[in-house]
Amino acid sequence: MKPAVKPSTDLSTWLTSATCVLLAATLPAIGALLAAVLLTTAPPARGQSADGCAEVEVQNVRPKQGQMMVAAFASADTYRKKPLAQLRLAAGDGATMRFQLCGLGASTEVALTLFQDLDSDGRMGTNLVGMPTEPWGSSGTPGTFGPSWETGRVKLDGAVIVVKMSQ
Repeated sequence: MKPAVKPSTDLSTWLTSATCVLLAATLPAIGALLAAVLLTTAPPARGQSADGCAEVEVQNVRPKQGQMMVAAFASADTYRKKPLAQLRLAAGDGATMRFQLCGLGASTEVALTLFQDLDSDGRMGTNLVGMPTEPWGSSGTPGTFGPSWETGRVKLDGAVIVVKMSQ
């Protein structure tokens, strides 16, 4: 009469087969769970951190004079009416400032408008005909008659947003 279970080689073969069957049965569930975790933790849009921030560099800043006023707009409808994000920073020590602008949410493009509030009154100074008397700037390529949504919008693609202030 043969024994029901052969020596250890048969037991290890049985265990290996049982393990394979168990793995084959659970792998689809593990794969679905892994996919769900990866989908819910997808990375933020390129160019933004997880909290909706973008890197901004401002050139031609007048060092140590007043404050830099920054506003970001998400669409043509909200441009210069309702900013997506705003920031007020003291003018730095040099002619170039670099900072993170946060609060951009899931936007894929924005238009930035900036001015250096030299007298720190919270408003852009203008002359009698409405021309700015304080340095100003815009993302993109502002036109001859100032920025617009079309000329100021930039994609949030990971590149630093560079703004050159007027002199």
